[in-house]
Amino acid sequence: MRRIRFAGGRCRRAIALASAPLVAATLLSGCGSQGGPPTLTWYILPDNGGSEARARQCEDASGGAYQVRIEALPSTATAQREQMVRRLAARDSSIDLVSLDVVFTPEFANAGFLRPYTAEETSRLTAGMLPSPVETGMWDDQLFGLPYKSNTQLLWYRKSLADAAGVDPTSPTFTWDEMFKAAVGQ
Repeated sequence: MRRIRFAGGRCRRAIALASAPLVAATLLSGCGSQGGPPTLTWYILPDNGGSEARARQCEDASGGAYQVRIEALPSTATAQREQMVRRLAARDSSIDLVSLDVVFTPEFANAGFLRPYTAEETSRLTAGMLPSPVETGMWDDQLFGLPYKSNTQLLWYRKSLADAAGVDPTSPTFTWDEMFKAAVGQ
């Protein structure tokens, strides 16, 4: 596993998955820098999910402790994975933070490409979060990635078909399992 190490007053790079720059402060605590604040390079997904705005907010909130440089990943999950695997396997030191599809968490963590969060970081960063999104960043009972946004999936249905299938999505006892069973049964 790659962990942060300090040598000769310089900070070695570390990797965090889908971590939002909140982690940047953790990664940089104690890092010395020559010639200005260190720059974190964050490889982001090419979408309008607000990553660039979040990077600017965190940079501003750091009070000049660090800067964030954005690098866009390819547009498909397969191409994103391929680029990151190649770069990380080659020990590309330009990668500090990376946004990845959650399905790649186990692969990247198992390969040692991601630094696990400490117990203190995990506790602090996941306080108040829903358990399911947090679980997407887990591998081998450790947190390797911290989701900062979720893709909410919606299920559209026709009320007349739900009625015909015997389910009432407006009922307080309704479960998604009921809806799926009804949909498969039609």
